[in-house]
Amino acid sequence: MALGLVTALTLALIAGQPAAAAGTSTSEGGWQLTNIGQRICIPAGESWWTYFWITIDGEWSTPIEVGARNLPAGTTTSLPHAPIPPGSSDGHTALNLIAMTLPPLPFGVYQPVLTASDGLQTQRVPVTIQVQERWGCA
Repeated sequence: MALGLVTALTLALIAGQPAAAAGTSTSEGGWQLTNIGQRICIPAGESWWTYFWITIDGEWSTPIEVGARNLPAGTTTSLPHAPIPPGSSDGHTALNLIAMTLPPLPFGVYQPVLTASDGLQTQRVPVTIQVQERWGCA
């Protein structure tokens, strides 16, 4: 049953990837971590595995390190591909993802942030973890 829930969750995230938020364009030769409005809604009191996508708009000439901050206590993360090598992107393609194993959490809304840094600047975008009665965002 847990595998089915993980599969359903993964499909929901893939199918529900929102478009890049307005106002995420970059200046020439720069980059911006894009806020694509990511959220997950999970049942209280159960451990969950999920991931959030890293999308960047613009061009960069040094590797970009990514991570997550302000996670619920007990959350573990992993990065399948880090750092993001020099390159460019239009902000609509996932360049990396941050996998998370969430511990059983009480009801509430948690707002961790995804981070990206090229060594000179660090950018952050919020994601939402909504813990409720059952799985799925309405």
